Amino acid sequence: MQPDQSTVKAGTVTFDVTNWSRGVIHEMLVVAVDRPDAPLPYDYSTQRVVEDQVRSAGETGELQPNQSKSISLDLAPGSYLLLCNVAGHYAAGMEVALTVTP
Repeated sequence: MQPDQSTVKAGTVTFDVTNWSRGVIHEMLVVAVDRPDAPLPYDYSTQRVVEDQVRSAGETGELQPNQSKSISLDLAPGSYLLLCNVAGHYAAGMEVALTVTP
């Protein structure tokens, strides 16, 4: 994941997401967290973050290679993680912190 900003102002935030992969499906899930370095609940059998146990602010859904999607989310001040929750991708390090300021 390569966001163009690591800090944004609270309110409506638009994410223009493109899967630049040549052959792998990805997605972007936006999760509110207390601390960006805290581990998220993870199901090792499915190799995914357990989405019903996190505070999801929204997601793109799965994106095929070279597919793009824009999502607008109303984000309160705080810490968030942008992550890919396709099987194995979060564990492989596909996450990045986002700070939302007042």
